[in-house]
This record gives sequence, C-alpha cells and structure tokens, in this order.
Amino acid sequence: MNKTISILAAACLLCSAAAQATPYKLDFTASGYGPGIFGGTTAPQNTVAGSILFTAASLGAAVTSIDAVNLTIGGHAYTAAEIGANLYNDGYTFGAIANGVGVTRTNSDDFYLIVSSDFKTFAYAVNSVPDTWVTRNIVANYSIVTPPVPPAAAVPEPATLAMLGLGAAAFGLSRRRRQHRA
Repeated sequence: MNKTISILAAACLLCSAAAQATPYKLDFTASGYGPGIFGGTTAPQNTVAGSILFTAASLGAAVTSIDAVNLTIGGHAYTAAEIGANLYNDGYTFGAIANGVGVTRTNSDDFYLIVSSDFKTFAYAVNSVPDTWVTRNIVANYSIVTPPVPPAAAVPEPATLAMLGLGAAAFGLSRRRRQHRA
C-alpha cells in the first residue's frame, strides 16, 4: 500500500514539474557584419535571421530543452540536436554545441547568439572558410508559445460511468475486508 502511495506521489510531482515548464520562442535578426576577425574577409551572409523554440521554467531560468530551430547559415540548416543554451546574466547564450556553446571555430559550421538585457552579440563561421564574423546589431524578441488547444474531451457513455462506479465500489469493499481481517 505504501509503495502505491509513493508511486502516485511521484507521478503527481512529475506532472506538476511538467506543468511549470513554459515553451518560449526567440526570434532574431543579426546584420551589419564587419570584416572577419581572423582573415578580414567579407561576411558570406550579411543578414542572419532565425528562431529558436525552447523550454524553461521562466525567462532567465535554465533551458530544459531546445525544441525546434529555424536557422540556416551559409547553406547549413541547423537542427535542435545541434543547438545548446547557457545562462548569460538575465538572458541566454544559444549556439552550436559541436565546438561548445559560446565559441565559434573557423572552417566549421558554427555560431553563437547572446541575448540579455544589457548585451547582444551574434557570431558565426562557415565550413571551409578560415574566418569568423561578429555583430552587435541584433533585434531579438522572446514570446511565449501557446500550445494548440486539445479537442474537448468526449463525454463518457452512461455504461462507462456505471463500470467506473462498480470498480470503485469493488475496490472499497476489498479494502474494507482487508481492514476487518487485520
């Protein structure tokens, strides 16, 4: 009996933790790159725009999952599995995880985006080019993603309610018999 109660309590805690997670979307546009910081080359893509869907308890709290990404740089379309996030002041650093979030390596498909109330920057590199481009000219907006409304629950048939009632009554009687035996 105690084991059953423990399992039910754990299930309730898991459900309450899941209910506290909020899906967010970060839309951003970064533009105005200067010459590359290593080779002085011209940025192959002068405007980078995208979005990252992620889950956190609240904005500024640790990201629990990257759910979707809409971002293509230099022909490379990033996936959610390639992206990570770290806290940065009251915001976040998002970036490719291959070389570490917040780091860009030349000659690789790589990026990072820092968005906080006091600092914004975007840097990227592309495969086969020995340079990295950086800008602080960023427009970024967070929004809460409203999940689709599930269809209304079907009203149970009277027979289903009767069976549910009989099951509850049988459970109560078996419990009462056990208490009398003890």
